[in-house]
Amino acid sequence: MGIGSKIKYFRTRSNLTQKDLALGVCATSYLSKIENEIVEPSDEMLALFCSKLGLETTAFKLEVDVLHYLQLNALDLHRAIRNGNNDNAIELYDDIIGNSQSIIDPAVQVFKVLFGLRIALMKKDREEALRLYEETAKLQEYVPEMMKLYYSRYCGLFHYMYGSLKKSLHLYKEAEKLVLQSEIEDVYYQLALVYHLLGDYSMSTYYEEKALELFARKMDYEQCVSCQLLLGINNRKMGNLEQAKEIYLSILEKVAPLHNREVCAKVYHNLGVVYSDEGKSKEAIMAFEKSLRFRDCDHARMKTYYTISKECLHIGNDINAAKYQEVGSMIAEKEKDEEHIIKFQVLKYKVEKREREPIFEDYISTVALPYFEERSNQRMIKEYMNEMVMYYENSRQYKSALMYLKKML
Repeated sequence: MGIGSKIKYFRTRSNLTQKDLALGVCATSYLSKIENEIVEPSDEMLALFCSKLGLETTAFKLEVDVLHYLQLNALDLHRAIRNGNNDNAIELYDDIIGNSQSIIDPAVQVFKVLFGLRIALMKKDREEALRLYEETAKLQEYVPEMMKLYYSRYCGLFHYMYGSLKKSLHLYKEAEKLVLQSEIEDVYYQLALVYHLLGDYSMSTYYEEKALELFARKMDYEQCVSCQLLLGINNRKMGNLEQAKEIYLSILEKVAPLHNREVCAKVYHNLGVVYSDEGKSKEAIMAFEKSLRFRDCDHARMKTYYTISKECLHIGNDINAAKYQEVGSMIAEKEKDEEHIIKFQVLKYKVEKREREPIFEDYISTVALPYFEERSNQRMIKEYMNEMVMYYENSRQYKSALMYLKKML
């Protein structure tokens, strides 16, 4: 980062206009050229700027040492987060920020906000992540070269979890260009997840297979299993139900002796979805119930409560459908999970047989669809558009039904 960019950073942080800072030092147009790195200020001019900004001139000459310090610590912190050492990551982050409090440099603020964002995502603290993402976006032009990869990955993860999937895809494609070959499998896997939610299962499988090959070479068992789970889901989405079942049963055979409850829960959940696609509701519900027995946290249970409630509703078991919907909805509210709050509310209307009432149409058109359209979640967009088609057909509003049918094509 050049001196001009730093001057701009400190000026905007001090809420000064270019005219304010230039007054008595140089022409406003000349300051603009300095901030755009077209010309460099003289030492005398720099001293005057620093005086007006309340800074020492050394603030503009620490960059090499600061960046070296941050680069070394960024790598350690990123690895701690990547390896799931959450407590260690938080402690390391706090130490780095504490040790750099006296350093007045934009790179330190970028580091603080960017890695703070990643820790908020690690904690699944949505409100804090939203706040820090907004700060990160404001600092984008000040991101040092050595932090651009972290910017792409962490902002990409933010959009994957809470924002726009299309933006997430763009950021991870940038990360793919920047990442070291020694860590590229993580980016491949994340690209596979993003493509999956965007409904591009072929591209998702392409990146998943690239990631799986590299994870296998490194004998990263946990990530290999995650890749195989995603491969099973993609096969199911593409209609290869038998192949999906074979993958899931193969995973169960490997992990059952290891008593890996989390993996077993995920496999049984996805087996339940396959059985549901096959029209085997009894087997689907049994698989979902097994998944719930292995689930150890409410957030994970919530997803299975949603699928089992839908399956119970499908076979006319309204009592159990309502029971699972209510429990899942309570968890979604507690977790402040906006996606599932919406899903459970739509499901509640259906459990209560209110899908022909105007309130159902209004909720989907003004709440559910806008949310998933902003996320670019094609699967949920199609599902709720189909609900709109059925609503308008039942109410004999055929033009409106046709409009949504065209959107679905």
